Amino acid sequence: MAAALAFGRAHAATPARMPRLGFITGTGFPELETAFSDELRRLGLVEDRDFSLLRRFTRPNSRDGIEMGAELARSDLSLVIVSALPLALAVRDANPRMPMVIGTCPGMVSNGFAQSLQHPGGLYTGIDELPPGVTGRRLRLLQQAAPAVSRVALLSTTPGHGGHELQLSDAQCAARELGIETQVYRATNLEELQAALDSIRRDGMNGLQNFQGALSLINRDAIVAFAAEARIPAIYQALPFAQSGGLMTWAPIQADQMRIAARMTARILAGESPGDIPVEYPPRYYLTLNATAAERIGLTFPRELVGQADKILARSDPRGVRPMADGGRRRAAPT
Repeated sequence: MAAALAFGRAHAATPARMPRLGFITGTGFPELETAFSDELRRLGLVEDRDFSLLRRFTRPNSRDGIEMGAELARSDLSLVIVSALPLALAVRDANPRMPMVIGTCPGMVSNGFAQSLQHPGGLYTGIDELPPGVTGRRLRLLQQAAPAVSRVALLSTTPGHGGHELQLSDAQCAARELGIETQVYRATNLEELQAALDSIRRDGMNGLQNFQGALSLINRDAIVAFAAEARIPAIYQALPFAQSGGLMTWAPIQADQMRIAARMTARILAGESPGDIPVEYPPRYYLTLNATAAERIGLTFPRELVGQADKILARSDPRGVRPMADGGRRRAAPT
């Protein structure tokens, strides 16, 4: 808390200086930076008048995250905004005193970015994408979509501390209730990810659940292609998987999370300390089904599941997303 108060005093002590912010995300997700910048403008904050923004975009499967995170961490900035946990870890490793807003973090407390969700303390705040029950809910949806699934591979590329363990515990608890056998496959880089996929095939797993993790999101095309070729029903943690041909997702909209990050940033620019701004969960989770992916593996979605869907990616729609007739029923994260 002392560090957070020191940040607040330093910020207030230099009102004449335009705050300099850093922003870092992946090259494949330009909508995240757009959502962040647009929300700041909506709040009346004008770039180069109220703040300056140093942007960095990382390439897939490179050291960019580590190098660019370290660059921003050591720059003369008031605050760094990152879109994902690996980037937050890189910034903190390079400079633990750099304040941050984290767009998505599986485990803000377990990774040491917050003392508690309501009172983070310190120099960090953000969005925790692992509300209790999310992972178990995904497994239940997978079984509802494909009742024959009995041996589910839990593919985990979650970095840091706690996020993997929380997801694993949640999934295993749900699996026991459902009578499903699970096996964990972990990967920290592209080579290990490919080895994990090979092991899933070799072990004869007939279902796949993908945990949170930037590595798997970046390489979603390879994972989706593997599941389709192996004819394995799979559920994923982010909408881009379904848009890339994955069977189904139950996920928040990441751009919405960056809008929350922008609102947190606005509060910090107004003089609040990051550690005084409560960590938030994503406000909504959406069930998306991919009809083309289901057809490719010979699966028909049950009528009841179709009725629950917020969006269906239809074969007839070249852009993929077709809202349900009622416009899509929004579902909050489990509590």
